[in-house]
Amino acid sequence: MSVEAEVLQIIQSEFSKAKLKNPSYSLRAFASRLNLSPAAVSGILNQKLRITKKSAERIFYNIHVEPEKKKRILGLLSNKSRSNKKVDRSLSDEAFTLVEMDQYHLVSEWYFFAVLSLAETADFSDEPQWIAQRLGIQIRQARKALVILERLKLLERNKRGHLCWTGKAIRTTSNIHNTAIRKSHIENLDLARRSLEQDAVEDCDFTAITMAIDPAKIKEAKEKIKNFRRELCQYLESSNKKEVFKLVVQLFPLSGRK
Repeated sequence: MSVEAEVLQIIQSEFSKAKLKNPSYSLRAFASRLNLSPAAVSGILNQKLRITKKSAERIFYNIHVEPEKKKRILGLLSNKSRSNKKVDRSLSDEAFTLVEMDQYHLVSEWYFFAVLSLAETADFSDEPQWIAQRLGIQIRQARKALVILERLKLLERNKRGHLCWTGKAIRTTSNIHNTAIRKSHIENLDLARRSLEQDAVEDCDFTAITMAIDPAKIKEAKEKIKNFRRELCQYLESSNKKEVFKLVVQLFPLSGRK
């Protein structure tokens, strides 16, 4: 049995056990437990997505696997990854739901994605007043975000009628000039400035580097930045989710501007 097949067997067994205990247990709920997107879990179970060391580490963190067995599997996956440089498709664009531009203008305010991320935390409450207090926004803004996120099926109601995260990982289009996206980036800069002024140094990180580069490498650099963002997101979301943070990465020209 290959190492990928062994990991797949562990995942299938864990999912089957959960289904036996609760026949209505969904793939979405299982994906939430593994801290992966439903698309990624479905791709792994259908053997359309390759199981990498990183995805296995995230899975093993959220389900019990004997330490020796886990160490052996991760070691084999690590060796295999050195000889196989394929991209981890759980981090690729196919694993993310694309928010079209006619929808994105509805969620261009920064607090929409903040509410969506807050919904992933263990103590989440869909009470607008609670959300407003946690994020420092107005109650009407929290209420508006809940309504629109539910309409876009990014939040859904559970059996108790409470709104919860659907498990969808979303992205917007790139390299396209759009007023809503520009507005969102401007808001991110304002949020970063506010954090610089108000937050404790140990709670954030502000660094910068100025360099002379070959502009022909910008396209590849943007791809590396995207992969870094998603890998860091996987790492930070792989344990108990308690607070919502924002990562803003900026790369822009200082000379030769058109």
